[in-house]
Amino acid sequence: MKILVVGAHPDDIEPQMGGTIAKLTKNGDEVLILQFTDTGGELNNIRIHESIDAAEILGAKIKHLHYDQNNFSFKREAIQSLDKIVEEYKPDEIYTCWEYDSHQDHQIVSKIVLASSRKNNANVYFFEPAIPGGITPYGFNSNYFVDITDTIEIKTKSIMAHKSQVEKFGKGWLDAIYGRASLRGFQINTKYAEAFQIVKMIDRIR
Repeated sequence: MKILVVGAHPDDIEPQMGGTIAKLTKNGDEVLILQFTDTGGELNNIRIHESIDAAEILGAKIKHLHYDQNNFSFKREAIQSLDKIVEEYKPDEIYTCWEYDSHQDHQIVSKIVLASSRKNNANVYFFEPAIPGGITPYGFNSNYFVDITDTIEIKTKSIMAHKSQVEKFGKGWLDAIYGRASLRGFQINTKYAEAFQIVKMIDRIR
């Protein structure tokens, strides 16, 4: 199975679904992480290399599209760039940012994925809002859970690869990520889990 995971920035993916990616790759599935924007400034190259290291820890491939974060918007060009990748890669499943995430770039990526995925038969899921994130008046509809008890340590290692962000956000960031995984695990009677919202799921039973 081929899985495409689409985010806006380095570190959008691992805190939200690193455990699921590790589980998929351990099972022999192919995962491609796609990141739309460059953060700019002196940290840009550092964060790109951190994301490459994190992807390697998870057993995934990674591709950067290098859109300027300062001018990133929901436009035909961005949709067409994803259309091309989807056409070439032919994913069975696509994971991306929640449409009501408080970060504008995450909202844009979500819209791009929804626009692009209208043309194919891939399953589409939102991962939970990014940590750290702001408060919104909307509620994430968690209706699909993955037990990541066996891959929580790999998830943690992939997050730790983002050294600049660990330094920026501190121990509280990691505690919050673990706390959410623990909560989701408790909800499905396991130790750790990650939650997703189903956008489109196609039953391929033959």
